[in-house]
Amino acid sequence: MHLCYVDESGDSQQVKSSKDDKQPMLIIAGIFVDAERISRVTDDFIRLKRKYYPKCFANVPHALDVLLTEIKGSDIRTDIRKHPPHSKIVQHHFRFLDEVMELCRAQEVKLVSRVWVKEYGKPLPDQSIYSITAQHIAKRFQHYLIEKESRGMIIADFRDPARNRYVAHSVFTQKHKRNGGDAYPSIEETAVFGISNNHSCLQITDLLCSSILAPIAGRTVCQGVFENAHTHPNYDAIVQRYTKRLKRLQYHCSHEGRQMWGISVADPHHHKNSIFPVSRQ
Repeated sequence: MHLCYVDESGDSQQVKSSKDDKQPMLIIAGIFVDAERISRVTDDFIRLKRKYYPKCFANVPHALDVLLTEIKGSDIRTDIRKHPPHSKIVQHHFRFLDEVMELCRAQEVKLVSRVWVKEYGKPLPDQSIYSITAQHIAKRFQHYLIEKESRGMIIADFRDPARNRYVAHSVFTQKHKRNGGDAYPSIEETAVFGISNNHSCLQITDLLCSSILAPIAGRTVCQGVFENAHTHPNYDAIVQRYTKRLKRLQYHCSHEGRQMWGISVADPHHHKNSIFPVSRQ
């Protein structure tokens, strides 16, 4: 049995200009985790939270209650933007993220994601974006489950009833098509929703999405189109530190002869299809 945990960074609100400080992209990501490893992942993640943020948990006697207070990826990202890369606080956050990435590698976690870059003055079409991306993730998860000869479930972070409905129904309709059968036969049910302070893997997905994926996308895809807090040059330190590790974490597969990349981009400006910087020989 494997589980897919889904979270997001950003929203569908319009960005009025290149200087508007709203997030210029919406990122929805999923991680695939072996159910037998979730207990180990949870124990290790709790240990990391206590190790790096002891003041947050000084009065928390029970280890499991550490999950109730989240270390948010957006807060880490903000600190990295506001302080020099070699400052004590940024280096502290980097050491925490290093160990989170190593935890994912050691526990064979895999990542898929879709980055939706906004156009000026146009909100993203909320329902279609969430529906398409849920199917994008479910399709890759189905391939992964076949490879692993496993069964699976999707657990998405609870947001609001409207978006929850988009995500669940988009998977439901593909599982119960009148013509063509079940598109995701290895996924047991349509997506269900969890409260992130009870799921270590949802918290890990948030960290990957908000503190690594979003700033890398800001610098490698959105820079030049948007010049705001989300394309800040301090994020180059994240690009340099985590690009290779992020590449190794993603899950690729092929469907009907077409390559499906783990992390893909919808970019209406420069039509880039990857968040990763182009290597220069």
